Amino acid sequence: MRLIPSALLALSLAAFAGDPPGWIPLSKGLPKPGGKYVIVTDVARRGAAKKAIELLKKHRGAKVIKLTDGDVSRVRRALRAIGPEYVAFVLKPTTVDIDFHYGVLELCRNLDGDPLPDFHFGYLCARDGEDLLRFVERIIARETAPPRAAPKAGVVAMSGSGAHLLSYDYFMHFGHGQAWCVVKGMKGEEIGRLELERAPVVFSGACFNGVLSRSHHRSMNQLVFFPPTTIAPERLVTLNWVHAGAGGLFAALDGDRGEMAMAEWEHFRQTACPLGAVSTFQYRLAFTSLPVGFLGFPRFLRGRKQRKSFYDVMLRGMVSRYCLSDPAFQPLRAPLDKPAIRSEGARDGDAFLVRVRPQRWSQGLMLNYLPKSRKGVFDRRLFARVKLPGDLKKLGAATISAPVKLTRWHVRHEVWAGERYVTVQAESTNPALTRKGSQTIVRFAGAR
Repeated sequence: MRLIPSALLALSLAAFAGDPPGWIPLSKGLPKPGGKYVIVTDVARRGAAKKAIELLKKHRGAKVIKLTDGDVSRVRRALRAIGPEYVAFVLKPTTVDIDFHYGVLELCRNLDGDPLPDFHFGYLCARDGEDLLRFVERIIARETAPPRAAPKAGVVAMSGSGAHLLSYDYFMHFGHGQAWCVVKGMKGEEIGRLELERAPVVFSGACFNGVLSRSHHRSMNQLVFFPPTTIAPERLVTLNWVHAGAGGLFAALDGDRGEMAMAEWEHFRQTACPLGAVSTFQYRLAFTSLPVGFLGFPRFLRGRKQRKSFYDVMLRGMVSRYCLSDPAFQPLRAPLDKPAIRSEGARDGDAFLVRVRPQRWSQGLMLNYLPKSRKGVFDRRLFARVKLPGDLKKLGAATISAPVKLTRWHVRHEVWAGERYVTVQAESTNPALTRKGSQTIVRFAGAR
């Protein structure tokens, strides 16, 4: 999709109170039910790489689509015809940079008429075919093995020899980051020397730890975009996690914030969802907050001026995070935590109500790092996604009732896997919004 440079980031910070959810007939959603799996690849299909793709194809019952010249827009028609729930991008690491990722995000958002994600996706990249094959093999082995009775999960320090990481099934770390290290912590080469026999899933809260080849770290504190720096594969944090035996990685291609990793970590712990659904949750949060008319993300073109407001920086960090793994991989069989938010939808006469009730404080899920304020001040958020009854044909205008004054709120409609949903989000500077015992209600009139 070609974008007009002057309109690349049409961000409006106006409140969306009362916006209807953009009702879309089911026929205008993806044409197929969910559950389908597609592999999009530009990896030469020979040797170990061919074995890896064929193994994944057989395991998932997938259709394989060839990617040509790194132009992800060329696969849109094929994906729309299939209507996949999962898309695995099995790619050369040099294919994936921040601009390519933005293209995938726009593809994911624009397969149907609603502004929310249309499929879960992840990247499967490795130094070479042997690493790629081992990556796919351990995902399948872990998924098909009996569930671990007491999986070990926790927050770790990326320091020392890394021996303390070997006993974890899932872990999260923080720290300043670069493509080749966690600053004052482990370097990529040191990670690559580990032997992670438990195939852990890693959540990185460090900037640029998701870079797969080209890094824009030199642009971080500049007013314009600098040309990218290419990092040798042997130095990269990402490819060394794969080489060491990780089952998955969540990390960012740009400068991000630890709160973003925390949101993914908490969502994963509370839902035990497939890995692709973890990053989709992050994108759904972003897309719910963006104006409906949002056109696309600004590419990292050399010499172009950067938008440096707090909002823009947070948005770039938020959507630059991604999943490095099979998006359908579900390593956690049962939640580790109880839900922090309870939500439900129900008819109420000629209206449809969405009730959202906080159960306990959950920092990553409730701290709003994409706020209305441009002043670098976080506020609180409540977010919920509720399935609509199958016989519901229409929703009217939305109103909201909250226990505190809101700075902004949103409603969006979504078609997913042949079903309709609404997402609602409320934001406030008052912490009582997310206090246990409070209730926020969104009422849609004219439900019929």
